[in-house]
Amino acid sequence: MTSRYAIIVLLCAAQILAFARAGEIPGNPGGTKEGKSPADDAKADYKANEMLTKGLELIDQPQSEERAVKILQSIPQMYPRSRIRFKAWNALGQYYMKKRNYDLAIKQFEQMNISESEDEQAEGLYRLGICHFLMNNYDKAFMALRKVTNQFPWSVFANEAYYYIGQCHFKLNRWANAVEALEMVGTSVPLTAEGETVAEAGQRLFVKIHDKDLVVLLKSGEKLKVQISTKSGDQEELLCEPLGKSGEYFIGSIQTQPGQIKAGDGVLQIKGGDTALVTYVDANTEDQNQRNVKRLATVRMVSTASLGFTDGAYREYTKGVVGGAECFVRLKDLDQDVSDKPDTVIVRLLSQYKEKRERDLEKGVLLDEPEEEIKQRDAIDLQLVEIDPKEGRPTGHSGLFGGTTRVVMATEAAQINQSDNTLSAMQGDEIVAIYLDEANISGSSRELKASARILNDRLADVEKQTREVTDLDKKAQKLNIEANIYLRLGQIFKDVGLNAKAYEKADIGLASVEDVLRLSLKASLSREIVEEAYSLKWELLLVKDNLSEAISVCHTLTQRFPDSALVDKALLKIGEAKMMAKEYEGAIQVFAGILRLPKSELKAEAQFNIARIEEERLLEAAKRSNRPAQLASAMLAYKKVADTYPDSPFAGEALDKIANYYIQVGDYSRAIELMQQVFQDYEDAKFLDRMLLKWVIAAYRSGQFAMAKEKLDELLSRYPGSAAAEKGREYQAVIEKKLGGGSSGGGGEE
Repeated sequence: MTSRYAIIVLLCAAQILAFARAGEIPGNPGGTKEGKSPADDAKADYKANEMLTKGLELIDQPQSEERAVKILQSIPQMYPRSRIRFKAWNALGQYYMKKRNYDLAIKQFEQMNISESEDEQAEGLYRLGICHFLMNNYDKAFMALRKVTNQFPWSVFANEAYYYIGQCHFKLNRWANAVEALEMVGTSVPLTAEGETVAEAGQRLFVKIHDKDLVVLLKSGEKLKVQISTKSGDQEELLCEPLGKSGEYFIGSIQTQPGQIKAGDGVLQIKGGDTALVTYVDANTEDQNQRNVKRLATVRMVSTASLGFTDGAYREYTKGVVGGAECFVRLKDLDQDVSDKPDTVIVRLLSQYKEKRERDLEKGVLLDEPEEEIKQRDAIDLQLVEIDPKEGRPTGHSGLFGGTTRVVMATEAAQINQSDNTLSAMQGDEIVAIYLDEANISGSSRELKASARILNDRLADVEKQTREVTDLDKKAQKLNIEANIYLRLGQIFKDVGLNAKAYEKADIGLASVEDVLRLSLKASLSREIVEEAYSLKWELLLVKDNLSEAISVCHTLTQRFPDSALVDKALLKIGEAKMMAKEYEGAIQVFAGILRLPKSELKAEAQFNIARIEEERLLEAAKRSNRPAQLASAMLAYKKVADTYPDSPFAGEALDKIANYYIQVGDYSRAIELMQQVFQDYEDAKFLDRMLLKWVIAAYRSGQFAMAKEKLDELLSRYPGSAAAEKGREYQAVIEKKLGGGSSGGGGEE
């Protein structure tokens, strides 16, 4: 066997931590709106970014969370074409995730799929998948996470996506699938990256080899070895292990660290600005005249710097500096470790203060307090020396730098001499350290900043903050909580058959909801509160079996909030209720309504339910006529699910139905062809054990006994405890008997 070429890919585990580049995000989708110039768009981005910065500052402060959320929610509304709106949705989504409000978080992350930045699309899908994972909705988690690994395999989020795919399989007790997914963590980078390859110094360096000839090694059990060396002189041998089941990929890793060279010790010693060279000998190539061709890959080792103020031992970061005392600055940057002696680096230190200015109405951003302008008071250059991370004394090859200076306190500006080598500040100032990180994993230089507040010599200043509370919002929230309690009580009574009690509790809950909706007409309540009220209202109406009025509530919500994420969920529940009651025409109308929505994540499920209704109708008709069911039209409806929504979990379920149909009518070749496609496209589906059993049956009945045994072995090894595996064991003896007897006839026994 020959391969066109062997490919070496260098990876670094630390690349999972991405650093956004300034100006990396492309412009707005759809181009420039008529009547708006690029300058207008830039101005809108500037204003939106100011709001984003303010919101991010406030969102981590418990007293200011509500205000921060309102600011972030306002960005897409005020600047609907600004690229900053995607950052706002991302920030809101992560905030709701922390609060475990996953439904609201999902709503934010879904907005990111229209971004022109592939990084933002990948991150939105990745965080969407995590939300579904945390909600134990593993099918939807698979759907989102596989989009990341398939559509954005070069993204840092693909590595994390593989991890959560493995976790989903682990939760579902699919051990083999979990191992396969977890093996892929840290391996997602482009095979042919443009420009030079960089990796994080001080982290493990991963090497991935792709060569079709390596299948031979996998079968023979031999080990693959590659050579790795550095420009500074270290040389090591790297042992690689097979990656995945194909045998075409091998992966190995080695720890990198600053230090004096010790060749052959299993650690790659590097210094600042070093380059690593990986050499792989390709024994067989497409050109039969070329043997043992050396394949080379180089990677520049870079260090992503970190900067901060610390305690006197240079260990713990601090956000405060005592006025008149020493302040300690720590920088970690392995790029600056260039010699065996303690190296030095310069960091800019400055003191700054905020000066209030009048509110500019032209800016269009009206906050609750006057805006503040940041001004510099004093600045110096501080030299940091390479230090031992444990003892704090000067040493070489640590990549950790520390330095100290005394902050001189002044009572008035006239006392400050900006030309001397001392850093002066006044009470209430902020000390800022600035460092230019020229080489890092992002590929471009970036300015690092760390800040600390000036504290007096007794205790830190306490900033007095008042939490803004809207009385009507609180009242409405209280009413929604009460309605939710009565909803749960009503559902409990209904589940045990006490309908009268259920209706009574539902009426009390509806009264509370109506109070909220009346308040929303008189005052500007939070949108989330109003949407929740509508959701509670139709849930309570469903408890009372009042489907028509519940549908009416959905239509009202659609008119009031056309982009609400709750409408389709409500319609789906109503459609399912009608389907259970065998009101098929009404159910189809409801599901068709979901399909007509401009944007909904439930369209695939709605189409699948329409196909289920068609199948149920045909089965009932066949039962009444005492004839075999003719399910061809239902299979067309299921096929529409797979064709229209191929990325949804319902596409796989639909194909499972079609496979059943092919086996039922004896079209085994089409059944096998379909299942091959299913295993390629839906590698995480929950029904794959059942599909493998169908594959065994189809192969056996068509006389392909070797294939039947192969798929049965796969079923028993991958899903040993499943019901499908238990059923498959019934075929084991008869398949082995057929293979032992050398029979190759068609049909087979059932």
